[in-house]
Amino acid sequence: MRDNKVKSLIRSGGTAFGVALTVTDPLVAEMIGGAGLDFVMVDTEHAPVNSETLQNQLIALRSAPGTNLVRVPDCDPVAIGLALDLGAEGVVIPGVVDGASCAAAVAATRYPPAGVRGFGPRRAARLDGGRSSYIARADEEILTVVMVESPVAVRNIDKILATPGLDLIMVGPADLAVSMGHLTQLKHPDVNAAIETVASACARHKVPFGIFAAAEPDARGWTERGAAFVVIGADLQFLDQGLVRVSSLAADLRPGVESPVSG
Repeated sequence: MRDNKVKSLIRSGGTAFGVALTVTDPLVAEMIGGAGLDFVMVDTEHAPVNSETLQNQLIALRSAPGTNLVRVPDCDPVAIGLALDLGAEGVVIPGVVDGASCAAAVAATRYPPAGVRGFGPRRAARLDGGRSSYIARADEEILTVVMVESPVAVRNIDKILATPGLDLIMVGPADLAVSMGHLTQLKHPDVNAAIETVASACARHKVPFGIFAAAEPDARGWTERGAAFVVIGADLQFLDQGLVRVSSLAADLRPGVESPVSG
């Protein structure tokens, strides 16, 4: 098993930057992995990804220099174990709301006696050194990230952060806003205050803080504030941005024709 680039960056005080992958075509995964970012996060929570599709995406990411992560659908030990068995070098786990669920999430990423992960590293054990290397290094090198996306989790943040083996917290601002009743106001002051609560608690507990910050001002702001893990974009976002540009270009080339694509 190879060294985990994100873990190394965070331990040295750096910031890891990466993108989310939701398009299931392996070519897209290969292209994004080849961009050289610190990590790629395959999203199986909000994208049509089954286990076979996930394996194909991870195969396409095989040569990527960054860490290959999977956001699992929920805090389910079976889903967590499957992602790791298929070769994920870390998991991003939604659905954590308190200390108990965080402890369960962490346990699902580690083999006994440290955890409860079942043994079956189907593809993972065939990479970078083989089975003996994987068994020896998996518990230490796998990155365990839990997401804070609800007011319940914010209220329980100190208990969550006290969980042994937790590598970092990642806030999902959009889900947090929606869960707080601000579906149409994702940057509501109450949402911003909740994120600040989490960031401050992470600093207090000395647990790295991460966030989904696809907008450039947000990414820059959180990086300046010392965030250790920042998702700075996603594949569909890149498509949307490119389509806006080419639609604008087409409109410029055909004066009087309004662009059909808006931001």
